[in-house]
Amino acid sequence: MKNTTNERFYEKYAWIIFLVIGVMVMAGGIPHMLGINTDPALVESISGQSIDDIKLSSPNFFNLYNFYFSGGGLSDIGFAFFLIIISLTAYRKGQKWSWYALWFVPAFFLAWIFLSLPLPNESQSSLLPPLIVLIVLSLVGLLLPIKKFFPKQKKPNL
Repeated sequence: MKNTTNERFYEKYAWIIFLVIGVMVMAGGIPHMLGINTDPALVESISGQSIDDIKLSSPNFFNLYNFYFSGGGLSDIGFAFFLIIISLTAYRKGQKWSWYALWFVPAFFLAWIFLSLPLPNESQSSLLPPLIVLIVLSLVGLLLPIKKFFPKQKKPNL
């Protein structure tokens, strides 16, 4: 679908919202992939121990934790990569399949909210605000250009 001249600014540039989300997720995923925990207070609020205490008291458990933590970072990078590529190409061009595909983004972050519900309240308070912001941003990125992806059909003249 080609960009038309009567396209509104927010319809034309809504793809930037997904690009920004992708860059933010990528920036957060890189340290995690490298095993760098950027929120050690979260680990302590969940486990009752610091990361260093876990490493000293149970090296095998720490290795398991670090494996999953780094794997999660790698998954974040993969998610961000595809989000960036889709937003820069198909979504920017107005290809309808990309609009449907990007509904995965708010669903993904909503799933993270449900995963965090069993955690202690202190842990939830550091996780929920950024997740809610990402959900709202992704919904805005999907709804602003809705007319671009679903233009009104002109009725034929009889």
